[in-house]
Amino acid sequence: MSDDTSGDMNRTRVFMTGAFQSPAAPVEEREHYLVVVEGARAGERIRLQSTPLRFGRAASCDFVVPDTEASGQHCEISAGASDVEALVTDLRSTNGCYVEGRRIEGAARLASGALLQVGRHVFRHEWLFKGEAHKAQELGRDLEKARHYVQSLLPPPISSGPVLTDWVYEPSTQLGGDAFGYLDLGGGLLAAYLIDVSGHGVGAAMHSVSVMNVMRQRALPSTDFSDPAQVLASLNTMFQMESHDGMYFSIWYGVYDTVSRSLVYASGGHHPAYLATPADPALVALKTRSLIIGATPAARFSAARVAVSPGARLYVFSDGVFEIVTRDGAQWGLEDIIPLLQAQPEAGVTESQRLYRKVREAARAGPLDDDFSMVVVTFS
Repeated sequence: MSDDTSGDMNRTRVFMTGAFQSPAAPVEEREHYLVVVEGARAGERIRLQSTPLRFGRAASCDFVVPDTEASGQHCEISAGASDVEALVTDLRSTNGCYVEGRRIEGAARLASGALLQVGRHVFRHEWLFKGEAHKAQELGRDLEKARHYVQSLLPPPISSGPVLTDWVYEPSTQLGGDAFGYLDLGGGLLAAYLIDVSGHGVGAAMHSVSVMNVMRQRALPSTDFSDPAQVLASLNTMFQMESHDGMYFSIWYGVYDTVSRSLVYASGGHHPAYLATPADPALVALKTRSLIIGATPAARFSAARVAVSPGARLYVFSDGVFEIVTRDGAQWGLEDIIPLLQAQPEAGVTESQRLYRKVREAARAGPLDDDFSMVVVTFS
């Protein structure tokens, strides 16, 4: 007689006494940070704690704000009791603290993503995972290197000779799409130009660098750089938007003859530059009607000429100079910058610095909405 176990004796049986659970993944914690978005040390990230950090101009502060409009002991900031908010307390500062453009009284909550203004410095509150903060810090360092490279391509101000220049370049983000320069063409001819690439960020900056390098090296084939219309036509041929990821740009380009005291100029899709003369309070708008660079191969460009009197000043700028939202919520246009251009220069500051300061005073708190590029040329 046989015992049929159907092979069960050779099988291994597993009995589950409870539901199987994998080890719990560690929960990553979020932390509060302030990022400097405008002012000295832009891009720096400060980790907030439950213990308040003191901000101000005094060397004893936890974060020193090198700004004459900041008080010695300006404010204290800490990670708030709420998960998503920080807490800022004004220490009776002279010029106050502004959260999202509104001056606070005493203590106020700072929501994630909100902007805090201390003097001329602007900070953004971020609530991030530690890993996110580390990656953001690395990206910020890379962008800062790229920003320094772009700025290294800009020409230094000209402080002596028949033509003087000064300028301010402030991108709305760490990388902008504006660029400018000037070229000594010999024979008493000096060319100056400013371009404004569509968009912002890395793509716009790369495109502006490409254009700037072409201009610096005079790498436009068969082009007379003393002829503005010809320069714009050659740029339009080289930088068609369909071959450059949809990128296009506006430009103002002028050539000054120190012997004849005449300025020949052309603009492609750009608003006017303005010429101010000492004897006449009215500004002369310098613009030719042409399309933006890169829109169509069939575009045609023309130039115009104007006489330049001794002591005249030329203002060439990007639309970020006047396309701002003011502190009371009004939207500026080109006509709003005209009174600032007509105002008298101020001792101790360059014209471009004066204008930048006036625009920042008028604009709402936080970074400007677009890149600010202003070049001022003074003719002796």
